[in-house]
Amino acid sequence: MKKIIKLFMAVVLLAACSPKADKSDLTILTDDGEVNYKVEKAQTIKELEKGLMFRESLDADSGMIFDLSQVKDTAMWMKNTKIPLDMIFIEADGTIFWIFENAQPESTNLIIPPFPAAAVLELNAGDVQKHNIKPGDKVKHEFFAAAKEEAPAKAEINADEAPAAEAVVEETTEVVETEEVPAGAEVPEVAAEEAKAPAPEETAPAETPKAEAMTE
Repeated sequence: MKKIIKLFMAVVLLAACSPKADKSDLTILTDDGEVNYKVEKAQTIKELEKGLMFRESLDADSGMIFDLSQVKDTAMWMKNTKIPLDMIFIEADGTIFWIFENAQPESTNLIIPPFPAAAVLELNAGDVQKHNIKPGDKVKHEFFAAAKEEAPAKAEINADEAPAAEAVVEETTEVVETEEVPAGAEVPEVAAEEAKAPAPEETAPAETPKAEAMTE
């Protein structure tokens, strides 16, 4: 297994042993509503390697979530796993971006997402279809709280940069207005257009000299 990890520069997640007593709440926001789970957490190297290996069954509405925030690449497999699983790959903000359904027990085929995941959620096979879970749905769990806390810091950086950008826009606007004001040609053009629109043909000769006088 170590050779596989080195070859793919990834943690090959086995799918785990006896259930952990401490479970956390996890909610998936789907188009059909919220789906709630009680999940075990895999965070240490040993926990990530064991996953759900050797389990005879997995309770309904339960699963395991793997914290991969410190893992460069991701690969999953089902070696020594007796339960068929749905694997849900999640981004750092809790967005589901890829799903592998019905991973078969004891399979040593590597399951590799299109890009590294921040977390992977393993559920009983069939749950994805049962609850209409799909890419784009959001996962609410404590693993993704850190990503939300980082948002204000990013906003502050953008706020600091914003005044400089606005200053450039205002300065550009002032230059344009300064160049347009002295032109003076627009005033008589507007006056001439207003004279042409409502005025009958009889009054046109009387108003034309006024427009010319303004121009001079």
